[in-house]
Amino acid sequence: MPNHAENLKRVFNRASLRKRVKALIRPADAEKTREIINRYGRETHKQETAYHKDYAARFKLALQARIDKAGAKDITLKHRMFGSDNFDKAALTRAAHRDVQHDHARRMAHLERSETQELDTLVATAEQRQSTRIKTRDTPKEGFARATNRRGGVERRQRKR
Repeated sequence: MPNHAENLKRVFNRASLRKRVKALIRPADAEKTREIINRYGRETHKQETAYHKDYAARFKLALQARIDKAGAKDITLKHRMFGSDNFDKAALTRAAHRDVQHDHARRMAHLERSETQELDTLVATAEQRQSTRIKTRDTPKEGFARATNRRGGVERRQRKR
């Protein structure tokens, strides 16, 4: 699990990206943004609901996997005094709960990364489109300004060195 600083950074980056997305000019971009945010919001809600609804079943599967792993044959020779009890019920239960919670956290983090990636792509495309539109709009004006730059008198006929 990431530490608090990474979590805070991720949340801040996501919030700032959503703020940049809201500044998009075209209605089509705004519609695409709403569609992305709504789609991931629905998927997040669905995952949260399934997590809480199926927690007991997921826990049983994780516990069974932990028990199977603890019961697997280990060929390495350890003295009984230095070994640990592979079938400690409290330890297996805690590990199974932790496995289920980490699996859910990984799913939620994947959804968050996917949403951020889609929004970032949308913003980059919109900004690139905006910058090329501004560039092409100003280019003819600049060319006309250079062509009509007439100086009077001696300045007009100076040679370029």
